[in-house]
Amino acid sequence: MTTSLFALTSEATLLAARIDDTAERLFSEDPADVAAATEALEQLITTEASNRAALAAKADAWCWVVDQLRAKADAQREHAKRLAALAEQAEHRAQVMQDQLIRALGHVDPAATKWELPAHKITSRKSAAVEIDPDLLPADLPEQYQRVKTTVTADRTALAAALKAGTIIDGTHLVERRSWKIA
Repeated sequence: MTTSLFALTSEATLLAARIDDTAERLFSEDPADVAAATEALEQLITTEASNRAALAAKADAWCWVVDQLRAKADAQREHAKRLAALAEQAEHRAQVMQDQLIRALGHVDPAATKWELPAHKITSRKSAAVEIDPDLLPADLPEQYQRVKTTVTADRTALAAALKAGTIIDGTHLVERRSWKIA
């Protein structure tokens, strides 16, 4: 039966504690106790080395599984991109065909705004939109046609520097995180 990663890490913690306790006995005044502690340490160190090797192998196997899951996620992301591109192409073809249909029907009845067909109904609605020359800057428009937006955001870089320097700023605190990467 294989030992789990969690059992191996628990065993490593217990072995470290037992090694520490046994090492304390090396400073005993009783030579028999020192000899027994030395022998016990030898056994514990051998067990710890074996556990460390098993733990490394198990952790490496976990890394392999993580790599496989990430590779699967990457493949699925790529597949989703391909599907999105195919959907976009299909939508474009449908739009081109719809435009050709409307143009053809428009030749028959140029004033029509809807058509009732046996299985479908084609309707239209009118809308208006402002198009602005891409070379025209908003500031070049008359003031009454300009909209000014102002946004305020926190300067996290300045806040971090101030907090690291010991400044107390209500509502903020410095949080240290560690990120891990499997290579």
